[in-house]
Amino acid sequence: MMFALIDCNNFFASCEQVFNPKLKGKPLVVLSNNDGCVVARSQEARALDIPMGAPAFQCRDTFLQHNVITLSSNFDLYRDMSQRVIATLKTFECPLEVYSVDEAFMILPSADPELGLAICKRVMQWTGLPVSVGIAPTKTLAKVANKMAKKGARVYSIKNEEEAKATLQKFPVEDVWGIGRRLTNKLHAHAIRTAGALTQKPDIWIKRHLSVVGLRTVWELRAIPCSGLTETRDPRKTILSSRSFGKKVTDIDSLKEAISTFLSYATRKLRSDNLQARFLTVFIRGETFASASTTLPLPTAYTPDLVAAAHILLNTLFEEGQSYKKGGIVLADLVDENATQYDLFSKDPKEDQKRHLMQTFDHINEKYEKHTLFFGSDGVKKEWKGKRSNSTPRYTTCWDELPIVKN
Repeated sequence: MMFALIDCNNFFASCEQVFNPKLKGKPLVVLSNNDGCVVARSQEARALDIPMGAPAFQCRDTFLQHNVITLSSNFDLYRDMSQRVIATLKTFECPLEVYSVDEAFMILPSADPELGLAICKRVMQWTGLPVSVGIAPTKTLAKVANKMAKKGARVYSIKNEEEAKATLQKFPVEDVWGIGRRLTNKLHAHAIRTAGALTQKPDIWIKRHLSVVGLRTVWELRAIPCSGLTETRDPRKTILSSRSFGKKVTDIDSLKEAISTFLSYATRKLRSDNLQARFLTVFIRGETFASASTTLPLPTAYTPDLVAAAHILLNTLFEEGQSYKKGGIVLADLVDENATQYDLFSKDPKEDQKRHLMQTFDHINEKYEKHTLFFGSDGVKKEWKGKRSNSTPRYTTCWDELPIVKN
């Protein structure tokens, strides 16, 4: 049994290039919400040493000097393309774990590079997206192999402990999955700069300096599996929805629109996981940060009830004459909607009606388009929304923005 890590190369940038081939071969960066920071780079932009996460305004001179193309994030497109990649991977009928929007682990019967190449070919043929595949006896080594594959081979295979030792001999310790900046500094202080050097340290030393979690990482680097595919997700404990505003907001009506929009997004996620929330927090940031919280009378995923509670909290936070640049909500104390118990006097007699209404609401938006139905409290113009000055069409999720093929 072998683990394969399939990772989409420069995912957001690659999604944009699929529908606009003129972008291929050019330095391209995708910016975060409000066009604030760099969240994706094409290979050509990476070669210009544009840092991931760098504020866009700090890179403006580099963008101008090298004719770097900057695009606003198109998360509807990226989410749909991710689902298409996962659907393609499932056709191989191997156990699969979706790790992130652009990564997935798969269990393969052997470390056969030809199977890895078949995965690359099918994903490219069916979605247009390039992927790299790292194959190894453990998930941590599969991560290492994937980084090696991204150097040009597309597929890199580590078959056994001997091949792992050879690969790790020059592999930077800071690039190991699970070794963050703090641990990197500690390891460098002990003259450990490669993953190979780390694997040579005694287990007692590793446990003392890196904890049990670090020891498991080292065992996996030694080709000793310590984890399999995750069959079930840990239940959510909280849901956060927030955003910086495109311009400073001074009126409470705009703030209410924003908070309602954030709650619409959060409650959709809540219902998709069959959860309800008992605790709600609203926060806004102007010159200072302000927040207010409440325990709800009943656990709920019913958007109108949560919006009403949020607006009451917002009224206590808003100060006339202040300007606000960010807001958000947090849903906490989440419980399974099917495990919620009510007493005879507290249960809302309309609870079942509310649940059925939300199911219908979500079904229509899923079947047609995400915002086919929305609550009036979300607003229409949403002038507070973040800037997306260079947004591309939602090629795959909006009928009005489908690509047009011309003879």
